[in-house]
Amino acid sequence: MGFFKKIFTVVLVLILVQSVFGQSFSKSSDTEDIFIKIQKKQINQGDVLIFQDMRINDLIYNHVEQNKREEGVPGFRIRIFSDLGSLARDDSQDARAKFVGLFPEIPPHREYVSPYYRVVVGDYRTRIDALKDFKRVKRYFPSAFIIPDNINYPNLEE
Repeated sequence: MGFFKKIFTVVLVLILVQSVFGQSFSKSSDTEDIFIKIQKKQINQGDVLIFQDMRINDLIYNHVEQNKREEGVPGFRIRIFSDLGSLARDDSQDARAKFVGLFPEIPPHREYVSPYYRVVVGDYRTRIDALKDFKRVKRYFPSAFIIPDNINYPNLEE
């Protein structure tokens, strides 16, 4: 009986190793640019050389791929409209248009989560960041409030 336990343990370990390290061989070209961009020579700037174990690269690539599947990061938005009914779709478009006219620098997001039409605005990492714009938005949209939501990834190229 001990022999079968050993074989079962070896097979289980091999399956786990394959599942962990098997994913590291399927990197997309998007994620491979991370280290190339960092090491790229810039005019009037220093050089960056990265010496690290390839397993660290694999962990970073896997993390990037997982984030792509998540479709955003946890954060906060300001909900300015939420309603259901026969007029909710048109009302949500009107609320979005009014918001864009008042605050063109804050990105609006109109969504339909059955049976509600909602308009949420902004992509804030913290509630404190959302509070800055919330005070201005509240003047024009008195029913607005801050909600936790998955937000778009910040642009790192700027």
